[in-house]
Amino acid sequence: MLGTLCLLAAGELAAPQELKKTAMTRAPEHFAETVKEVNRQLGLSQEELAHELDVSFSTINRLENSSTVPFKLARRQFEAFCEWMTEQGKLELDNKDIT
Repeated sequence: MLGTLCLLAAGELAAPQELKKTAMTRAPEHFAETVKEVNRQLGLSQEELAHELDVSFSTINRLENSSTVPFKLARRQFEAFCEWMTEQGKLELDNKDIT
C-alpha cells in the first residue's frame, strides 16, 4: 500500500533517554497525539497502522505512548503516509499536526 515510500527499519527508533535533546532529534510537540488521531480517523488499530507502515506493533505503541522518539526518517515516512491518505480524502490533518 505504501508504494514508493521508504520502509522503516526497526533499528531507527531510540528511547528518549538515549538521545540528546537537540532540534534534530526532537519530534513534533504533539507527535504521539497525531499518531493516535491518524488511527482514529482511519479506523485503524495500532496493529493495522503498523502493518501499513511496515513496522512492528510495539513501535506504534511506543510512539503513541511517547516512550520513543522517532528519528527523522521515521517521521518522514509517517508524514508521507499521512499526506497520501489526505490526498485520497481519507484523512484530515493540518500540516502543523505532523511537522
